[in-house]
Amino acid sequence: MTAIDKMKPIKAARQFIQKWFSDCQAAILAGSVTRGDATETSDLDIIVFERNIPSSYRESLFDFGWPIEVFVHNEASYKRFFETDKKRAKPSMARMVYEGIVLKNDGLIEGIKKEAKELLDTGPDEWTKETVDLKRYFITDTLDDFVGCVKREEAIFIANNLAELTSELS
Repeated sequence: MTAIDKMKPIKAARQFIQKWFSDCQAAILAGSVTRGDATETSDLDIIVFERNIPSSYRESLFDFGWPIEVFVHNEASYKRFFETDKKRAKPSMARMVYEGIVLKNDGLIEGIKKEAKELLDTGPDEWTKETVDLKRYFITDTLDDFVGCVKREEAIFIANNLAELTSELS
């Protein structure tokens, strides 16, 4: 299937849910296609809430002309991801849930979206002095590596790592 033949993202996501997760309680389409910044290589990020699974899992598939990343959760597992993301100060799951387009809802989504919004509004926990000191140490150490680097290809990787480390402090 070419890009011209590719099914519209919401239609493809709904058909995917019907085909693979027809008994799920809820599903959300998230990611670049919902934000309006999808590219030719974008995938469909779909979060599924399925009461009858013992634990969460993630799977990559290709269907309906799209690469699909499916994140499957039960009614408790998503909460662990929300909490972990909050501790890391990277609320990926909460942002996907809050910004996502509801594909299916048996009454579960409202509460989960509310939790996601509260997490995003509250923001991450404040870092302790020890955490700030540790982050600064890693930045300083990486900066020393960059300054002393004599190989261009190695310097590119170090600069990338330095950019990632410093972005955590903004």
